[in-house]
Formats: sequence, C-alpha cells, structure tokens
Amino acid sequence: MDQKKVREFTERYLKLNDCHILESGPTYLLTQLSIHADKDLLNRPFYWMYVERMNLPPQPVRLSFVFDPENHPEEIRGEHLFYGTPRFAKILQSAQKHGKFVRLYEEPRYEPAYTDLTKPYSPWLAVNYKVSYVCDQKRDRLCSLGINLNDGTIREGFYEVIKDRRWSNRLPAKRYTVEPRLQMVEAVGELEYYLEETIRCEDLTWAEEAEKRLQSELERLDVFYPDEPSMPDEIQKEKKRRREEIVWQFHPRVEISVINAGLFYVDTPQQNLTNQKVWL
Repeated sequence: MDQKKVREFTERYLKLNDCHILESGPTYLLTQLSIHADKDLLNRPFYWMYVERMNLPPQPVRLSFVFDPENHPEEIRGEHLFYGTPRFAKILQSAQKHGKFVRLYEEPRYEPAYTDLTKPYSPWLAVNYKVSYVCDQKRDRLCSLGINLNDGTIREGFYEVIKDRRWSNRLPAKRYTVEPRLQMVEAVGELEYYLEETIRCEDLTWAEEAEKRLQSELERLDVFYPDEPSMPDEIQKEKKRRREEIVWQFHPRVEISVINAGLFYVDTPQQNLTNQKVWL
C-alpha cells in the first residue's frame, strides 16, 4: 500500500469514526480523535476507566500524522504514518472491528420529481482481502473483489468503482431488491476460487528463490549437525527443533485473510461497471 492509499484510508477512517480533521496539509493532517477512536488507537485503558467511573468529561487525544517526512515542514511535528507502522496497524484493526460487514444501498443519482416507477437494485458482494506472500521475507497487498449476485460477474478493484458513490444504510424510495440467483456461500466460494487461480498465475520467482534459500539453510544445518550414530539425544532434539524453525521461516507460502466485506445494492446499470471479468 503506497502513501497515497495510506492517507486516503486514514482520512476515510477518521471521518467515518467521527474524528474532526482540524488541519490538513499536503504532507500531514491534524485530527481530534473521537472517544471510541481514542480507545482503539491509543493504549489508555486506565484513563478511560477512571474517567467513566468518576463521571468526568472525556478528553480524547489530538494526533498529527505525517505522510511525507522528506518534504514535511520542520515546524510541524507529527507521527510518521505508513503501512507497517504500529499506529496504522491499529487503524486497520479498528476499521476491521467496527466495519467487518456492511449492507448499503446506492443513493439514486437522478430521479424525476413525479414518477411512480420503481427500479430494482443490482446486488454485489464485495470482499477486501489481504494477500501475504510469506517466507523469510514478507510482502502484503490488498485485493478488492466484487461479484454480482445475479449473473456471477466478478470485478477486480471493486472498491475503486464504488468509493465515490453515495450510499445509505436504508432502502431509498422507489427502489426494491430482488432475490439473488447466487447465495452468499456460493458467491464467497466463487471469489475465493477466482483469487486462488489469480495467485497461481502470478510470477512465482519469489517462491523459487525462497525455496533455494531454504535448501541452503538446511544444508548448512546438516554441516553443523552431521548425522552420526553416536549423536546424543539432546543434540538430535536440538537439530530437529532448528530444522522446524528453518522450514517455518523460509518455506514460501501465501496467506489470505478477509479485511472486511459488504453487500452493496448498486443503482447504476451493470454495463457501466467497466473492465469486468466473468468467472461463471
């Protein structure tokens, strides 16, 4: 996740969690945290326990985040925020905790003043995955997929398609939903299969190189602990333990986890969702 996406995600998180952005510059932003954001992002359990027990007015913390320290003004202090920092990890955890699954309806873009016509929504299941490429090194990427529950169309980068649209948690007037052809379990299975096939078609050079490093480490272990009939049991146990540690550290694997998901009822005709990939 590059710095632009880190900032976009951070700003969206702050707004959705009722945090006030007090000042915003090209390289930084200053925010007044809300109470529950303070509880999620800062480790102050004893403070909040004291405030709530004594019925005192709460004082959430102000935080300053810096996204580009190389071009940042020296007079403004802040915390360097990027993907991988403990603070951004807490932001992701908080977003996951409060927004694991949502159900939203797109607000109509234009509606004639006087009409009795009603329109159906197009239901889409969206899932945001974290894909981790793990060996003795680790690389993460985010993958946003959406599947149309009526016809099985799968759309990559689904979040980018819907992020600028207006949504409501209530069904708008003159709109209705229909029973989808795909059940939720079937749709999730299709997305998982699609993602697995996509990963299988990726460049596996990183895994091949990790496998070579694994074999090299195992050979080095055999040199350090040569197999001999007279080897004491303690040394054999130590070698076995070290071998398991090396395999766990160097063995290449892909780990997939769900960040959050949602059922989105899209008002725009399906053909307007460009660059679609049909999997069914």
